[in-house]
Amino acid sequence: MNIFKKIILISTLAMSATTLAHSDDHGKISADKVISIAQKSAKMLTFKDHGMSVGKIDKSWNDLAKAQFRIVEERKSNFIVKAINTKTKKTLYFNISKNGEVKDVKDGRAFNDGHGHSH
Repeated sequence: MNIFKKIILISTLAMSATTLAHSDDHGKISADKVISIAQKSAKMLTFKDHGMSVGKIDKSWNDLAKAQFRIVEERKSNFIVKAINTKTKKTLYFNISKNGEVKDVKDGRAFNDGHGHSH
């Protein structure tokens, strides 16, 4: 019977620790991380079309500094990050979920047309 009590106690403690580790902030990322994800995504899109609205983009996007990316909107489930390429005078918008997944990348015109207002 003593072993059974120990197993119950250990199981209860393990479940409590798991519950605490998965609180409301689980999976949410910081604003700085969102910018890093957008920057990395832009670099990846210079190599290959990853199924985003913009397709493959030109190599000048590799040279963009973090300062050229900024969060323009934070919603309940995602962030919208705006990136401006000063070399090409083009703008991209990155739709990034709160857990860090890039949902879509659109050019400025397509984003503004489908978004309802401009940034």
